[in-house]
Amino acid sequence: MMFRATSPFSMPRVSRLGYQVAFACSLAFSSIGCGTGPQAEFKYRDTTDDLIGDANKSVKKTLDDAFGTPSKLVAWERFPVAYGGIKGTVSATERSSTAFTVTLEGDAVKVANGAPVLWLTGSRAGDKSANDTVAGFNAGSHQLSVSAAGEPPATGDRFVIGFGEDLQLGRAVYMKNCLHCHGVSGDGAGPTGRYLNPKPRDYRNGQFKFTSTKSGEKATRDDLHRLVKYGIPGTYMPSFLLLGDHETTAVVEYVRWLAIRGEFEKRLVAELASDYAVTSIADSVNKSESAYKEKLKNKEKGDDKPEKPVSLNGAKKAAATAFAKFEKDKELEAAIDETANLLAEAWSRAEELETVVVPGIQRVADTPESRERGRLLYLSDKTKCYTCHGVTGRGDGGATEDFWPKPGTNEKFLDRGLHDEWGNLLKPRNLTLGQYRGGRRPVDLFRRMYAGIKGTPMPAFGGTALKDAELWDLVNYVMSLPYQKSPSSTAHTGDVAKIEEKPAH
Repeated sequence: MMFRATSPFSMPRVSRLGYQVAFACSLAFSSIGCGTGPQAEFKYRDTTDDLIGDANKSVKKTLDDAFGTPSKLVAWERFPVAYGGIKGTVSATERSSTAFTVTLEGDAVKVANGAPVLWLTGSRAGDKSANDTVAGFNAGSHQLSVSAAGEPPATGDRFVIGFGEDLQLGRAVYMKNCLHCHGVSGDGAGPTGRYLNPKPRDYRNGQFKFTSTKSGEKATRDDLHRLVKYGIPGTYMPSFLLLGDHETTAVVEYVRWLAIRGEFEKRLVAELASDYAVTSIADSVNKSESAYKEKLKNKEKGDDKPEKPVSLNGAKKAAATAFAKFEKDKELEAAIDETANLLAEAWSRAEELETVVVPGIQRVADTPESRERGRLLYLSDKTKCYTCHGVTGRGDGGATEDFWPKPGTNEKFLDRGLHDEWGNLLKPRNLTLGQYRGGRRPVDLFRRMYAGIKGTPMPAFGGTALKDAELWDLVNYVMSLPYQKSPSSTAHTGDVAKIEEKPAH
């Protein structure tokens, strides 16, 4: 297998997006990435395949250049992914082209003989492959020797030793433990995934349900570490506590990288779809033809005959001409750049402290009075928790019997009940079981209520609808539900009657 990495300094053309570093293929993966078995491949979205010819080819080339394939990974350094490796700078040069003094930004002990050296700047940076390797390193004098001859580096030249090793390890761990459910592309369409309910997560939206971050923000590394380590109760996502810390860290970075790749494709295609997707062009042609027929039908005697609309083939040819100009004028390059910047900022922001939901006050004491206040909030029109989770918290609210609209469309789902943004039927949590997929700590429930659950109808109440003290009351009530004597206790009777007199929505 091969590994490539993208220069962080410039991206004048997509074709210049990569460095390459070779690494050995483990026998364990011979059937899915190396050897004589079938090669693993990333899938393109259906929306990508719906683009007209040249637009389709350009998007796929962009993805291949920027992210590569499972057997030839690409690391675009613009994105905040810890690809692995120790960066350094030449601080003094010698007469020899193979020995020089360096300043390292990482642990010098990890500099091993044979590790690939990738030059980021200077005369040696012309080749995007790591052709140099460490021939020797003296930690005391910071003298680095490399195995290749050539023009000596200059003071200030930057390099990285062992670049991409963590992403390579993450891929190996993912292929062994995650592929069968989540798929090679992270689309949730692995060979086992089709038989599971709930469905495995599709990373390609760049969205994860159970996070510690505010509404609209990405998951943190800690969020993903927690999911990998402890799994998701009530689902087929198991705990991987037996993985070592290094392997867990590496697979988290690989999952983040897959999520970035998937969302990059989604957003870039969305930029192009209205003008260059076959379905969009066909829809526009159909509307023009309908309007043309309507004008013919209503044409008064003596009126000029309305202009006949262009055919579907003619519209496709016009779109192809427009896309060629779009690409020639570097508007595609600008769209690529803008999309990459947006994603880089979003994933970087997720690691900032102010993005994480931190309660403004300590947990309100879990007293009968607090639980009662929480119960009244749960049953109130302020939160309408009962509409989904049911009056007694068993996940049987009236919303589970409705036909809900598909997001962004006028169509409704064919099945009754709530759905997530991936289109999967969503059963509201039965709160009486005491099983919480996003974690069972009080702060985990606080965060679910404060920021909602991303990609689902579970709304965010924090900062607007409810104060922190009210959220804590609600947490105390919800956490008491598994221990209540009877779901039909007299404590609920009056409120149930009131609620049933009016519609749930």
